[in-house]
Amino acid sequence: MHITLNTPTFNFNAAPPALASAFIAALLRGSEQDEPAPVAAQAIAGRPQIGEYWQGQGGVYGGDFRAGDGSIYGLIVATEEDVGRARWAPDGERGLSDWDGLANTQRLRNECPAAKLATEYTRDEHSDFYLPARRELLLGAANLHDTFGKESWYWTSTPYSESYAWAVDFEDGLVLSLHRFGEFRVRPFRRFIY
Repeated sequence: MHITLNTPTFNFNAAPPALASAFIAALLRGSEQDEPAPVAAQAIAGRPQIGEYWQGQGGVYGGDFRAGDGSIYGLIVATEEDVGRARWAPDGERGLSDWDGLANTQRLRNECPAAKLATEYTRDEHSDFYLPARRELLLGAANLHDTFGKESWYWTSTPYSESYAWAVDFEDGLVLSLHRFGEFRVRPFRRFIY
């Protein structure tokens, strides 16, 4: 079967007939209502909307995060745009996580000024804040973009190489590896398990 819609061309010769039929049905469905969200994505009683302050949790609810190990946890983001500026430093390759900012920060807090600054933050009697990993900060960029400052980069706890670490710019949405000795903003995160 071969279908041409304006410019795009879809060739289903190698596709199983059931897959081709499902794709065509989805194209023709048009403006029908979406199916309900899976149970894991539905609202949990007492949880605020993304972007709202969560009373007693120390910050704004940033959304649910699916970790690299498959676990799901909620992210709380400090209400302030930042808690200061710091260097990432020092140089040296580290086998740190792209998604687990808590584990990264636990390893970095004694030698990385940005991680130390994040761990010193407390709110609503919570003192378990950390410097978010790259993927955690990207969830913040997606869900809470307007709550971050636009004048400077924000550090993540994820190194890129021996002399560079990942940082996010909320003005242009850029994610780049920057030299670890740059002084950039720190926004503490914390997590909770359902």
